Amino acid sequence: VEVQKRVQGTPLERKLEVIHGDFLKVALPYFDVMVANIPYQISSPLTFKLLAHRPLFRCAVIMYQEEFAQRLTARPGEKLYCRLSVNTQLLARVTQLLKVGKNNFKPPPKVDS
Repeated sequence: VEVQKRVQGTPLERKLEVIHGDFLKVALPYFDVMVANIPYQISSPLTFKLLAHRPLFRCAVIMYQEEFAQRLTARPGEKLYCRLSVNTQLLARVTQLLKVGKNNFKPPPKVDS
């Protein structure tokens, strides 16, 4: 809602579409950029739905639990390298941008993002 208010009355308003619903159940339209802070329990299904989405999108910035993000970006030979790392890196360029500590949230969760 806050993002919609920021673009209201500007040329960007017609370029923004906010979809309300269960991400795992809704049919995704074409999109170029995605920004999301997600419930951590849907990290894997959300990631694989995005990787299977066509046409391909340009960029997604997603807040994941820190350990999940480390698995996405792990390299061969590293402790966290796994099937998730392989499949994700096969289909996308993955970068861990920054760590968001649990104390940045109210109430603080049990894990970092």
